Amino acid sequence: MYIIGAGLAGLSTACHSVKKNFDVEIFEATKNAGGRCRSFYDKKLGIEIDNGNHLIFSANSNFLNYCKLIGSKNTLKIYEPKFHFFDLINQHNWSIKINDGPLPFWIFNKNNRVPDTSLIDYLSFLKILVCKETDTISDLFHNNKILLTSFWEPLTLGVLNSSCDQASAYLILNVLKKTFFKGGKFCKIIQPEQNWNKTLINPSLEYLKKNKINLNYNSSLKKIIIKNNFVSELIFNKDTKKVKNEDMVILSTPMSMLKKIFPNIILPTENNTILNIHFKIRIKSKYNPLFGMLNSISHWVFIKRDHISVTVSAANRMNDSDSNEIAKKIWLEVSQVFKLEKKLPEYQVIKEKKATYNQSPKNIKLIQEIKNLPKNLRLAGDWTQKNFPCTIESAILSGKNSLIIN
Repeated sequence: MYIIGAGLAGLSTACHSVKKNFDVEIFEATKNAGGRCRSFYDKKLGIEIDNGNHLIFSANSNFLNYCKLIGSKNTLKIYEPKFHFFDLINQHNWSIKINDGPLPFWIFNKNNRVPDTSLIDYLSFLKILVCKETDTISDLFHNNKILLTSFWEPLTLGVLNSSCDQASAYLILNVLKKTFFKGGKFCKIIQPEQNWNKTLINPSLEYLKKNKINLNYNSSLKKIIIKNNFVSELIFNKDTKKVKNEDMVILSTPMSMLKKIFPNIILPTENNTILNIHFKIRIKSKYNPLFGMLNSISHWVFIKRDHISVTVSAANRMNDSDSNEIAKKIWLEVSQVFKLEKKLPEYQVIKEKKATYNQSPKNIKLIQEIKNLPKNLRLAGDWTQKNFPCTIESAILSGKNSLIIN
């Protein structure tokens, strides 16, 4: 088996292949494994930071089982299913705590609801149960502005990295079925005790090394030769690999690589940026390490051991913005949440300009219609899962699913 790409999906494919006794070789175009899920030492800040922030729920069984497989469950921290928010306009803190069980008793408690909403407002949630695959979140909930901006928008941006007027309601429904609709036991917040390298990437590499699976770095795929609808050769910058019909090739790369190799396949061309700003400052918080921001540039704040990390989703409008100006604006918001000095601490800004494709109904349909691939070629990657959003859970699941023989 040849696995192209050592991001999380590629690593998942390789690790899950161990029990199937495949002869596996991995090729990674860069000098590092992990892709968007890796961590690195930032010389400017003098600390390790994550390339990106990720929201994990206790419902994410593929993630939890994968951590068990690679022996990293002890690196996780699990928090109660309580979601804290700060409204920048009215300077108001509030929270939602999801009760256990499928019946949403939390909506009957005025102090546990979105501010200025009544019980009857939540009847609108029923709309998503009968949504069409062509519906966006805005299509369903535009008539209730408070719930749209204070519940659906932070959820949609955090999970789909897409705005409500673009985001697929169908994908959000599939997430809700596994989390909120099943109760608090499935909505607990999971974060790495230190960083994603120590929870996912390093343990994956150690597991592969232990099982004698080879990883070739700086090996960029240049071309695939296809004969009689089978991949027959993989041409890399360094060498060429002959591929037999019975060999499996797993393409675990960004969508752009598939388009490069198969230009006739119609794929989404709209991508969304994720912006992460890391501030080197230690704070003590009485809240969970995850804080939602409303009526602000910032969307989610992650409180780490030695820094604060802020995520702005669907941040295409900031692609060309000056990093210093971004940091100033974001820090002005964050300092209000935690009542910190307005003096800007040391920071690092990371722009991931093609973090995910725009997960709209139209684009999801394009993913679902991918076909006519060579018989011995499979796809892996968070973007390949047709019924779930681009997340860590989907990346891991895609690697597992790529090994299923039809």
